[in-house]
Amino acid sequence: MVELKQDKRTVILESTLLLLREHGFHGTPISLIAQHAGVGAGTIYRYFENKEKLINELFTEIKKRVIKAMLKDYREEGTYKERFKHLWTNLVEYCINHPIEFHFVEQYRYAPFMKNGTREETFIILAPIMQFFIESKRAKAMKDFPLYTLIALLYGPIVSLAKLHIDSNQTLTKERIEQAAEACWDAVSLKEE
Repeated sequence: MVELKQDKRTVILESTLLLLREHGFHGTPISLIAQHAGVGAGTIYRYFENKEKLINELFTEIKKRVIKAMLKDYREEGTYKERFKHLWTNLVEYCINHPIEFHFVEQYRYAPFMKNGTREETFIILAPIMQFFIESKRAKAMKDFPLYTLIALLYGPIVSLAKLHIDSNQTLTKERIEQAAEACWDAVSLKEE
């Protein structure tokens, strides 16, 4: 029974993701999500208090997927540069391989219905990445910029590259990703390793 409940919740979340991409927030009522997911509207309300709560939970769920992808095959014994490039490259690859999730996060991360609690929860989810930045700064491998400045400097190129790849039919090859990762490391590194 628990598995069935989880499956319905997952189907609801995935349907919401697809419908938001196609119709936007205002064009995606609960009734449409229920129809697409093959469940009654009442079933959705058993899992989620309202549409805003549903979207906030979808956002959190995607952030969990992102962090899992970033940490795939991650090794703490590498140099700071190697570790950075691994995390950065994994994030780029996740974004280009999951364009619907990427667009959803970009579209809704600053939306007014995104609760502060959701944003705080995503910071907790991102704790291993934040820890890497803190550790890198302490070791003087990375410039001593505020964390959010570092994130802005490093995430902005990922967004631009992913959009070019997804929306503009620009092929983002392994070589281009490697070049961009190297350039981003050069922008934030304090010294050569």
